[in-house]
Amino acid sequence: MRDGLEYSSIGIGTEIGGQEDDLTMKSIYARNSCVIFMTLAGMFWLSCARGQDKWDRLVNLEGKWKFNIGDKAAWSVPSYDDTKWEEIYVPSKWEDEGFNGYNGYAWYRTTFNGKELGPKSQGVNLFLGYIDDVDEVYVNGHKVGGSGSFPPRYHTSYDAFRNYYLQPSIINFTGVNVIAVRVYDAGIEGGIVSGDVGLYVNRSEVGLTINLRGMWEFRLSPGKYMKKGDQDLKLLAELEGKDGGGWIDMPVPSYWEKQGFPDFDGSAWYRKKFNIPKQLVTEDMVLVLGKIDDSDKTYLNGKLVGSMIDRHDQLRIYFLKPGDFKAGENILHIYVDDPQGAGGIYEGPVGMMRQSEFTRFMRWR
Repeated sequence: MRDGLEYSSIGIGTEIGGQEDDLTMKSIYARNSCVIFMTLAGMFWLSCARGQDKWDRLVNLEGKWKFNIGDKAAWSVPSYDDTKWEEIYVPSKWEDEGFNGYNGYAWYRTTFNGKELGPKSQGVNLFLGYIDDVDEVYVNGHKVGGSGSFPPRYHTSYDAFRNYYLQPSIINFTGVNVIAVRVYDAGIEGGIVSGDVGLYVNRSEVGLTINLRGMWEFRLSPGKYMKKGDQDLKLLAELEGKDGGGWIDMPVPSYWEKQGFPDFDGSAWYRKKFNIPKQLVTEDMVLVLGKIDDSDKTYLNGKLVGSMIDRHDQLRIYFLKPGDFKAGENILHIYVDDPQGAGGIYEGPVGMMRQSEFTRFMRWR
């Protein structure tokens, strides 16, 4: 907790203790040694992350943003007066904008007009390109995403493309909206350095009645459960019990390797609480979970509603009947097992739609 705002550190990383400088230098050396490889890898990750998504830009956010060195929680607040801050061009390395040699924390702020976004019902994605090294992003004071891990459990995500979903409920569609980006750079270059920066709508998600893209909860799993169906209820009770802590924020879709778990091969849990309108409770619905690497078991309100094994390239589509869900708050638990390579819920669309709309949705895709 800092200045009244709880800062989350995404990922578990390596305990640093008194060896932070040595670890940082090793990280910098490794990055320089692998720059060509990681550039190619980054292109692969970006291709996978965007996948079948079809993006249209609504607002271009490239240009001058407000910028200040340091780290205060109040800088995420929409009403904060940043008129005396410096200006910096986004995207660019802050070293190229007059801050050569600076390593540490800094914040960016800018605004956009919600009238440029179109219908209130559609979700909007904030593209921030590539950020070196770690970020945490707020829109109108609401945390909408983050990549990497801040000290003391530092892990860079300099090669991850930042794409964060904005729920319509947090957007002011009639006026000014405030974006605040907290950045930490451990060395070499820093800031919102390159790539597309703007607000986009995903045409692949037009058919979704409920869009579940965005921040989920995430935790590593102590064991493997793909073949233990008789223990499902006990397992879910343990996850929700008094000892079921350890959940952290995780953007979905994304590979967990890009969110603080670079070398993790194993199993983990995702959790999402969301509301379903009363008028949908008598409908046949379809749960669409994008692509998951590799295997999953998906539970809605404690009931197993779908599972696939070793299908990293297949869209998860699970059909729901009335009674599988309820009006008001519902909860998804998704167990994911990844024995090697990339892992996680890595590609959209992610959400629910009426079954009556599903045929049109699939044909359009």
